Amino acid sequence: MVPEAARRRSTALIITGMVLGGAGMLAYFVLSAPGSASPAPPPAGSEGSATPEGVARAIVTKLNARDLDGVIELTCAQGKSTGRRELVKAVPQLDPAAPESTRAKQIEFGLDHLSQFAEGYIATFTVQYQGAKQNGTMRIQLSADKWTLCGLDSPRLDGVG
Repeated sequence: MVPEAARRRSTALIITGMVLGGAGMLAYFVLSAPGSASPAPPPAGSEGSATPEGVARAIVTKLNARDLDGVIELTCAQGKSTGRRELVKAVPQLDPAAPESTRAKQIEFGLDHLSQFAEGYIATFTVQYQGAKQNGTMRIQLSADKWTLCGLDSPRLDGVG
């Protein structure tokens, strides 16, 4: 037979363990509540553009390759209609219909950093053009369960815009 003091000690330890375990579970459920202020996690995807950073990197890569259609593919539904016109206006080198002299001008885009805001992410990027370095921003948000480009504030080149 177990002495009374040992049984009470064992019972107290078991109850303490259960209380701590319950508090841990409560903290987990409260902190992971769906109503939290952070955006939804990226959906599962097969390519590198399944994350906000992956989308930002893919956009910069496509801009450097002068792949206007590729950038538009990564754009949210609301931006597809105006995105092409605005991009060509801001960066004439992306226009497939532009004269070769315009398309041949050297331009380079680079991704600086990504920061989170309530509706998604803001990615800052640089544009190196004719010896000058300018900054721009792009907004990455969920659209139809995919991270997409939903706004681009690009510097204007050649005094256009």
